[in-house]
Formats: sequence, structure tokens, C-alpha cells
Amino acid sequence: MRRRIPPEGPPEAARKPEDEKKLRVKPTANEPEYFKPGDCIGNKYEVQRVLGKGGFGVVYLVNKTEWHGLCALKTFRDEFLADGNAREAFKKEALLWVNLEEHPFILAAQWVQEVSGRLFVQMDYVPPDPEGRVSLHDHLRSGQLLPTERAVEWAIQFCLGMEHANTHGIQCHRDIKPANILISQDVLKITDFGLAAAAEVVWRDFGEQGDSLVTGSSKDGFGFSLVRTKSGMCCGTPGYMPPEVYRGKPADVRSDIYSFGLVLCQMATGSPVPPFVGVYRGDIKAYMRGAYEQQMTGRVPPVAGPLDAVIARCLNPDPSRRYANFAEVRDALEPIFQRLIGRTFAIPATVEQTVGFWNNKGSSLCTLGRHEEAIDCFDKALAIDPRKAKPWANKGVSLGALGRSEEAIACYDKALAIDPRYAPAWSNKGSDLAALERHEEAIACYDKALAIDPQFATIWSNKGVSLTEFGQNEEAIACYDKALAIDPRYALAWICKGNALAALERHEEAIDSYDKALAIDPRDATAWYNKGGSLGDLGQHEEAIACYDKGLAIDPRYAYAWYNKGGSLGALRRREEAIACYDKALAIDPQDADVWYNKALLEDTIGRASSAVRSYRKVIALTVSQDAAEVAYAQKRIQELEKK
Repeated sequence: MRRRIPPEGPPEAARKPEDEKKLRVKPTANEPEYFKPGDCIGNKYEVQRVLGKGGFGVVYLVNKTEWHGLCALKTFRDEFLADGNAREAFKKEALLWVNLEEHPFILAAQWVQEVSGRLFVQMDYVPPDPEGRVSLHDHLRSGQLLPTERAVEWAIQFCLGMEHANTHGIQCHRDIKPANILISQDVLKITDFGLAAAAEVVWRDFGEQGDSLVTGSSKDGFGFSLVRTKSGMCCGTPGYMPPEVYRGKPADVRSDIYSFGLVLCQMATGSPVPPFVGVYRGDIKAYMRGAYEQQMTGRVPPVAGPLDAVIARCLNPDPSRRYANFAEVRDALEPIFQRLIGRTFAIPATVEQTVGFWNNKGSSLCTLGRHEEAIDCFDKALAIDPRKAKPWANKGVSLGALGRSEEAIACYDKALAIDPRYAPAWSNKGSDLAALERHEEAIACYDKALAIDPQFATIWSNKGVSLTEFGQNEEAIACYDKALAIDPRYALAWICKGNALAALERHEEAIDSYDKALAIDPRDATAWYNKGGSLGDLGQHEEAIACYDKGLAIDPRYAYAWYNKGGSLGALRRREEAIACYDKALAIDPQDADVWYNKALLEDTIGRASSAVRSYRKVIALTVSQDAAEVAYAQKRIQELEKK
């Protein structure tokens, strides 16, 4: 239960039951705020306030505690994170966003990470302008008509950003609208790359029973929504969906161009709402159908000025008659810019890939478990500047995750030679020393880290884990309490505290700790398993079995859970079911002598002599991991059973 501190970037830059797999119609206004001002997220971010709520979840303004800088942190709706596959879909799409590198017209996403079962994307913070405007949506709602030259300039910037994205793995944005276009110091920046695509993939997995999920409101504007119509699934923001997407067809770059045409029309006319939408009368499907029928007429709202022909082609209902890509759109816009401004549009120089870029990319790959690729990124960062401590330390994290602890320790030593006050490197070195069972050295490293930063919850928790290895459970509990005083939402520390309490046979208190962990992350399989263990030790086997089932629904490959479930079933004399659980455990780990022994005892009890003999023989064959008394008993029973 020890945790390495996740890779870091440079300062510059309740699982639902199967029969409830439905998405619900729920306005964004009711989306819960998982954190409140002052909360600490992942021991790394202090929440300042909520920046906004969208179709995916909540965006927080946070202070990054290490270097006291502001950034934005986005987390996602529970509906989109219902299981591991859903979380992986969002991680992979977010990684594509991270891999876009630095670009002047794209909002940078530093990395994606998971904290206490919640998925987060860290982004640059775009502060409001003097009039309180952050997004293009804000500008359009202000009632001030954009100067034509400004609209054309922003449109070209948008095209350049999308061209860059299309050549770096983002085939289609799928949710282009003014709210996803931020304005920072009069420069346009596109955000939320790939996340709509992930939501669409996740929603498809819900199958034919999936209901609609509509976010936002008619008053403030709809957000990204998932709506089932007679023609199939529609994924996007009502009012900004291309006609082919409304018909349930796959989206591509020409779909993005249609949505961009709607936005461009708003910029040219100063309208706060897209063209083709009528009055919302409480029926989202009728609202979307009305917009679609207007789109298919091909009659584009009149636009005074030089953008009318560009808008008309973008909004052609036939995708094959639109521009083929954003480079073609830009080719149409640049002559207009030159006529209006009297000069050509200056395309910014390509940003070089820096230490920060490779470090951030490696960190995201590490979060996704792609450690070999992450190590390659950290090596590229170090090839640029080998005197940076963080890439060395982050490389150590990936090496440690691959079980290469000696190499990881060497990397931490490199980082600490550069920056001996780098607390995460001391802590992670301790974790790899503990993995090598060098616990005294590990505790010494944790103490060095805590002398530098006594407010680092992960380090207190890790020290507690090593203390339990020496049987010092009371001291370990004190460490977990220190961690939880710093971060009460640190689910892993609650689990570890529960384990220490269980080792002291204080099972009621242990269950309370596991429940606190599950209140933070109901998808934590380990918390369910361990709660089941304490319930079993209290003789509450039915409740224990229910906990094992919860955990196994999340992670069916955890052999110990099958083993412990078998133990509780055996205690209830449900021996056939218990043997079936032992078989499940052995299918995962056939070398576990304890499971073979308990299976043999039950087979012996119910009179399955031949099966019991086979299981006892397995126990004897695995003497390395079995005690002498059980081996002797197995030999004795084999002789007795074979005489019968």
C-alpha cells in the first residue's frame, strides 16, 4: 500500500451496479462540486474556487503548492467515470491533448493524472479580462459587436490551432463552440481537445439502454450532451451539432468545420446564440430536430461583410462540399485579413520541444502505465539538460513501477545530487528501498523528506507503511493521522490506517477507516477487500462476502479476494461455493499453497477423496511457501485417504 509520489512537471509551464448502467438527464447546475475552497487535491493543489461547470464536470482554480502558481484543474462527471474502461478512455484522449506540445493558439494541458479515484487534467489558467470575459462565449454575450478585423484574426488563429491538432493525433475535436474557445490577452486558445470523443466512446459502451444526458440550460446555453433520437445517438452540444452528427454518422474534420462555421457566423453577426436554433420549449429532441431541419435547407443567415462566402461554404449541409480541412479555410481567410489590415497574417514560429515538454509528456505516459515510453521521454529531457532534477526523479518513478528498484534509486540519487532538498525524490527513494525490504533505510529517507516538507501527506503515509513492516502499528497509525490531518480526502491513507488497526485486531475502527476511504472513492477495490477481511474476522461473514463481491466487480483478477470470500463461505458451511472461489483464486495464482490447503480441507470434509488427495499433493509440492505442520497433515491425510 506504499505509494510513489507521481511524476511532476516543471514550475514553468461509486462504481454503479451492472443493472444501473444508464445516463440520466441532469442539468449541469446540479453537478456536484467534489472539492471546496481550501481543500488539498493529491497533496499538490489547494483549491481556490470553482471556475466553471461544463458538460464533463467541474473546473477548479487551484494553487499549485510546490511553486505557488495558479492553474486550472478539470475533473469529470461520475457518469463518465463509471468503470476502469471509461477512465482509460478519458486518460488516452487527454494524453493526446497533452501531446499537442506548446502552441500559441491551444490552451496547454500539462498532464493527466488520477487522485483518489478521480481523473484530473491540469491546464493553464486564463484569467478574465478587465470586463470579466474569459471565453469567446463571454465576448459574444457582452452585446458588443466584434470588429471584423478581430473576428478574422481570431478565425485564422483558430484554423492554425486546429491544423496543429490535426497533424498531432487529434482527428476531430467534436465540440467546437464559443465556450471552448478562450481569449487570453486578445489571443484565441482552443481547449477541451478529445474529451468529447472520449465521452462518446464511453456512452456507446452503455448500450441500447442508455438514456440521454443533457447538460447546461436554455438560458445559459447547453453544454456537451448525449442524446438518443430516432436516428441514433447524437453526441455534442445542441445548436452546434453538424447535420450528419445529428443523423448518427461519425464525425470528422469536416464536421468540425461545420461547427466552426456556426461560431464564425456568430462572430460576424455578434449573436450570442448559433444560427438555426429556435425557441426551446422544454423538449431537447424537438429543439435539436428543429435546428437540423433548418440546417438541411442550406439557407445560411445573411451576414454583412467579407465573411459571408466562407461561412456559407463551412455551413453546407453536404460535408463533401465544405472545405476539406482547416488549411483550406485559412487560405480563404488570409486574403480577407490582408485587405482589412493591410498586411499578411504573421504565423508564429514553431515552439521548440523543451525539457518541460518531454518531462510533461513522460509524466502523462507514466500516469497511463506506459512506463517504457515515459522513460524514453525523460531521457530526451535529460539529453537537453542533464542538470534538471525532476526528469531524473520522474524517470526513477517509472523504473520503480517496472520493478527496477536499483536503477530507480540511482536516478533519485542523481536528482538529489542536483537538489538535495527535493522532498519527493527522498520519498520515492524510500519507496524503492522499501520494495527491496531495506526498511530502515527507507524510513531514514522519509524522515529526510519530512524534514524538508512536513506537510507532505504521501510521505507520512509511506513512512507508516514501512513502520508496519516492523510491526510498529501504533507508530504507523500516528503517521497516517498526520497524513490525514493534511489531506482528509487521502483515501489510501485511510486504507493503510485501517490495515494497521486490523493488525491490532481493532476491527471496528478498521472498518470505519475503510468506510471513509470508500466515501472518497467507492471504486477502490482494495478498500472493499480489506473491509471484508475485518468483517470476516468479526464473524460477520455475510457482510464480508458482500464486500468481496463489490471489490471483485471492480477487479475480478484479485486472487486474495476470491480466497477470502472462500474462507467466509466455508465458515457459513457453503462449502461447494467456497471451493468454487478457491478455484477462481487458483486460476489466477496456481502457486498459492494456502489456497490449495484450504481447498483440500473442504474437499476432504465433503467426501471428495480423490480431489482432496490431488489438492494435498499440490500443498506438498509447494513446500517452499508452506509450513511444516500443514505439509505433515497433508501427507497424513493422503495416506489415510488412499487406504480407504
